[in-house]
Amino acid sequence: MGSERKKLYGLVVLCLALIFTASCSSKRTFVVLLPEDNNPGSAVSIGQGDQMTIIDEPMTSASVGARGRVKKKVVTTAEVEKDFAQALAAQPPVPISFTLYFQEGSTEVLPESRDTLDALFVEVAKRQAVEVQVTGHTDTVGREADNDTLSMERAKTIKDMLVEKGLQTDVIRAVGRGERELLVLTPDNFREPKNRRVEVIVR
Repeated sequence: MGSERKKLYGLVVLCLALIFTASCSSKRTFVVLLPEDNNPGSAVSIGQGDQMTIIDEPMTSASVGARGRVKKKVVTTAEVEKDFAQALAAQPPVPISFTLYFQEGSTEVLPESRDTLDALFVEVAKRQAVEVQVTGHTDTVGREADNDTLSMERAKTIKDMLVEKGLQTDVIRAVGRGERELLVLTPDNFREPKNRRVEVIVR
């Protein structure tokens, strides 16, 4: 799936009015309901008074003529990308997340996470406007207070790397969650590599 199609399916409901001017100066409203992974029951109503029409099937359009008549039809992805090219191009990139894993008891990123770290740098660099959430985590080995400190140090390590790459500090929020939000549930004082991590969300 191309980048434009990813933008298309990242939208909830594309409910933009396209104004077409014909020789008789009439205007037409054109609405398309797009798929939404997190809310498949989305719907939109269009019309006036008792002439309301509901579209509740993804990739269905409704057009309203000058006299208020509504016409429904199924549209293709290609048609939507053509008709709403400007709107789709103006959409901000969808948020993307990265997970980096760390050496035990350390702020050192594991070698196997270096490719992910490089991908994070590339993603941040190509976005014109960016906000970054950096959240540090630990496993359950050690005291809770020490893990709070370590998780914050891990988050700050990634934040400092991003700043070195030219990102402004005021667009980066770094927090430490210690052992409170385990990726893999374990008992206390249990070594779990997947819990020794930093999660980064780029918006």
